[in-house]
Amino acid sequence: MQYNRRTPIVILGILLILIAKSSLAQYPGMQAVYSRMALQNASQHMMMMQMSMNWRANTGDGDTYQVKFKDSSIKKVISFIYADTILHKNFLVLVDKKYKKSDSAHRYQKIYPEQTLYISTIVDYRSNREIYGTPVDSCWKFKPISGPISVYAKYKEVGKDDFSPSTIVGIQLNDDGIVKYNVENLKQMVRQDAEALEEIQKKNYYKAIMKYNRNVEKAAKK
Repeated sequence: MQYNRRTPIVILGILLILIAKSSLAQYPGMQAVYSRMALQNASQHMMMMQMSMNWRANTGDGDTYQVKFKDSSIKKVISFIYADTILHKNFLVLVDKKYKKSDSAHRYQKIYPEQTLYISTIVDYRSNREIYGTPVDSCWKFKPISGPISVYAKYKEVGKDDFSPSTIVGIQLNDDGIVKYNVENLKQMVRQDAEALEEIQKKNYYKAIMKYNRNVEKAAKK
């Protein structure tokens, strides 16, 4: 096999997926649910590692963020949110075009959550709706889903295909405290909604939250 910079990432990704598959085969019931989530996480981690290891190839691309630093200065940054696999933190990349590409130490500035007060970006250009990410530990915490059940995530948008503990920071029922995202906590929140519980049984966790929120809002209008 020809060795290149991606070889360690590919090997690690394969190992993660094999471990998740092994867990899935060994445990029935709820353990199988957690193992499927682990398998999904392994695939997502591998893709994130591949992208993050090659972040220089993607500089200047991504979403447009307003970044407010702790010294109250504000800068516009066009970047994807990357994962630092050594520090285990997310980061943005600010490109300072005053410096040549050969001067990578000055041209590319990594921005980590602890350096900022918040970051923000537009998620709906028709309404000019903005979403804010606040620094928490190793990432920025966004609120891509608001409602009776709110969802906090590492990224400004989440959908059914990337709805997993690797992207979700926490979930919140009404004004209660934010709790860890897992199946048991989600079941507890929607326990009085048969339709949402049915979606959980089908492992459609994103759909369960959306259905619960819609049902609560419909009931409130009656």
